[in-house]
Amino acid sequence: MSSITADLELPTLVVDEPHWQTVHVDDQKPLEYNISSRLGFRLSTSGYEFVLPEDVEFSAPNVIQVVCGKEELYATAFEKEQGIHTIDAANLVPMYGSKPFKGFQVGQKIIVAIGHLSPATKSQPSPKFVVLWAGVVNII
Repeated sequence: MSSITADLELPTLVVDEPHWQTVHVDDQKPLEYNISSRLGFRLSTSGYEFVLPEDVEFSAPNVIQVVCGKEELYATAFEKEQGIHTIDAANLVPMYGSKPFKGFQVGQKIIVAIGHLSPATKSQPSPKFVVLWAGVVNII
């Protein structure tokens, strides 16, 4: 008998090419994820190869950003060797004055973006986020 109840188990979303919200070579419309969990989800990046743009000064993603709405931007560290990242209140940090993450709402459409965030510098006065993959999650 499992000590974890079904309500506490987070669904796992697999990062893949069909869910990448970009123009696809075959003109297929990108897929969207649908989950009923309002607590969060697990994001599996195992086996996905992130394509880096030319002339960047980094070798891998370093952040996962979650956009839930106006003034609701959150982030968690991306660690390549981790393969599964938990997206929930314990792991999401509010960014740029967003209120603390309290969970998802039914009917909400969120954006999950994996990429590289560089801090502001003298020559680049604002942080720079390079998106390497982005997907849409519908909370049903």
